[in-house]
Amino acid sequence: MHTLFCNPKTALFSLVNPLTEFSVLDNVMLPARKLGIKSPAEIRKLAMDKLELLGIENQANKKASMISGGQKQRVAIARALINDPLIIMGDEPTGNLDSKNSDNVFNIFKELSHSRNLSLLVVTHDHDFAAKTDRIITMEDGRIISQ
Repeated sequence: MHTLFCNPKTALFSLVNPLTEFSVLDNVMLPARKLGIKSPAEIRKLAMDKLELLGIENQANKKASMISGGQKQRVAIARALINDPLIIMGDEPTGNLDSKNSDNVFNIFKELSHSRNLSLLVVTHDHDFAAKTDRIITMEDGRIISQ
């Protein structure tokens, strides 16, 4: 997974393979380390909190290459959450997932939206995922064709 842009207010992510030489925990901590606002101990605690929130805290010390695709997506979400953004922008967050894991990701996003007052802007070709959202904006050739 690769966090493309991250600051305290916004996180943009897409699912790409995690950095395999690092543990799950280290992958989650990277954006906070890069931001450099919190101490290493605070960052570690925040990362563990995010992994726990997503139900994968027991994977924290595994190499990222050793976890399932659904777990990798949860790691991507944890990375996006590490700096407690107000907005998460996701590029095809379910693109590489089966329908069960796609539903899990949608449910995680829905829960985060309600429990943390978090806004999500998602680009997807997954019509089932889009149909469950609060709002759909359809684009074609760089232009909005319906709202």
